[in-house]
Amino acid sequence: MAATIGLIGVPSSLGGPPVGADLGPARLRAAGLTARLADGGLTVVDFGDVPVPPRRPRGEYRPTGFAPIETVARWVAKHAWRALSEGMIPLVIGGDHSASIGGMAASSQSVPGLGIVWIDAHPDFNTPDTSPTGNVHGMGLAIVAGWGPTPLVRLMGYAPMVHPDRIVVIGARAIDAGEMDNLRQAGVKVFDGEHLERYGVRETVGEAMTYLGENHTRAVHLSVDLDVLDPGGWPGVSTPAPRGITAIELALAVQTVAEMAPLAAMDIMELTPPEDAGQATVDAAIQVAERALAPSARARIQNSLAR
Repeated sequence: MAATIGLIGVPSSLGGPPVGADLGPARLRAAGLTARLADGGLTVVDFGDVPVPPRRPRGEYRPTGFAPIETVARWVAKHAWRALSEGMIPLVIGGDHSASIGGMAASSQSVPGLGIVWIDAHPDFNTPDTSPTGNVHGMGLAIVAGWGPTPLVRLMGYAPMVHPDRIVVIGARAIDAGEMDNLRQAGVKVFDGEHLERYGVRETVGEAMTYLGENHTRAVHLSVDLDVLDPGGWPGVSTPAPRGITAIELALAVQTVAEMAPLAAMDIMELTPPEDAGQATVDAAIQVAERALAPSARARIQNSLAR
């Protein structure tokens, strides 16, 4: 039976500069995300965009504080919880990566044995005490693991949302010093960019998924930040980091995750259209969604690559 996807847009750049990630959901829809998923055999129910509090005018970014982030997270959680309760797979499209907090909160409440696969150039495991910038988009995974500001950590009334031994980070290559200490203390398993380069996508993701399985993970919330891509070829992100993987490698990574564990939910974050010359990054984002969620799309893409 074909899966049903609950599409949830989060047009927010409240979590950190530069503004522009707030335009991501509209760009993905305009580029045909829904039609491509439908072509892959999926039913898509579009929940629209969640409300996002206003922010300062463009060019005047300063950290917004936690209250607006909490508001967005609660709206995302509400929509994602509804999708999960109706048997759908929530697909949250951002928006900066702090928008993933609410979806993960809903997944953790609804899915027993939930694990997280976080594919990102940054592990986003800072806290207000370790962050060089104070930007919440660099704290999202820490919050889910129980580290950080109490209103967000206890968004669902309990913490952690997901135990750190059921969290893996793949592809990180820009890690702050304090953030690295946090990851070690929490016990989060990191397969960094060097590991990916040395062992390849299949082996790295396979090792990560085996680790989650050994910790009794029954389903995963897959969260993808597009800045894991090499900005030389895929520049449409808010916080590019040098080097990175290709779009084909990212598609293979998410496909491998989907082949090795049930997907409870998925995020595609940090598409920043003003930076995306030639729309290479939006194309990569849509292919990532297809490869993770639509088995028939996986087969079609694999056949085309084999020719």
